[in-house]
Amino acid sequence: MDKLTKKLQVLLSEGEVTSINRLILNDAIEGGERPVSVSAFIRDIIRNEIELKKDSIEAWDKNNIKKLKKK
Repeated sequence: MDKLTKKLQVLLSEGEVTSINRLILNDAIEGGERPVSVSAFIRDIIRNEIELKKDSIEAWDKNNIKKLKKK
């Protein structure tokens, strides 16, 4: 992982934020640990998604971008 970081801003509805907070609290209660921050929770989701789709990320090239422009 790179030491440099970039900030991403995500806009969520109030209900989505409430759901995320409930998920975080439920995970903490089940694990008997302190709740993680919302930022850490979202970061983990993004990293897991990147890991799941790693093959498609590596296979990306300029020809794929050209295909998008034609649509």
